[in-house]
Amino acid sequence: MISKRSDLILDNFIIVESQLSFIIQNEQSEIPTIEILNSYPVDIDYSLEQDNNVELYRIVVTIKINFCENKEPGYSILVTGMGFFKFSQDTKLNEDQKIQLLQTSGLSICITNLRSYIANQTSYFPWGSFSFHAVDIQHLLEEKQKTIVNDNN
Repeated sequence: MISKRSDLILDNFIIVESQLSFIIQNEQSEIPTIEILNSYPVDIDYSLEQDNNVELYRIVVTIKINFCENKEPGYSILVTGMGFFKFSQDTKLNEDQKIQLLQTSGLSICITNLRSYIANQTSYFPWGSFSFHAVDIQHLLEEKQKTIVNDNN
């Protein structure tokens, strides 16, 4: 099946912050490594911004995995990336549709790029390449909306 080109165009993706470390276990654990890795909560925050001078949109995504005061053994990760997006010149999307596409597809693209970066970087670590679970984008958007509403109250 031939895919249709999206009106959303990824112009660039960059990493602006990266802190990855490996916490050695103090004692031998009977828990398999994969279970430890899968137990890490994945904290994702993002913002969507538009440049006022050009039709360029920026999505900033931060992922924290086991990046807290009481870190579990294994990986501790903080990574922030920025995706720069524009729309095709012949798009017929209105502003609301553009925001919707950025929030779903654009955010997914950024998370996928960060997942790939993390997997690549951790491939050099003792436990090998780490890839976190698939993300429910709708839930992430709903949770973000709740924090925006709470911050405004």
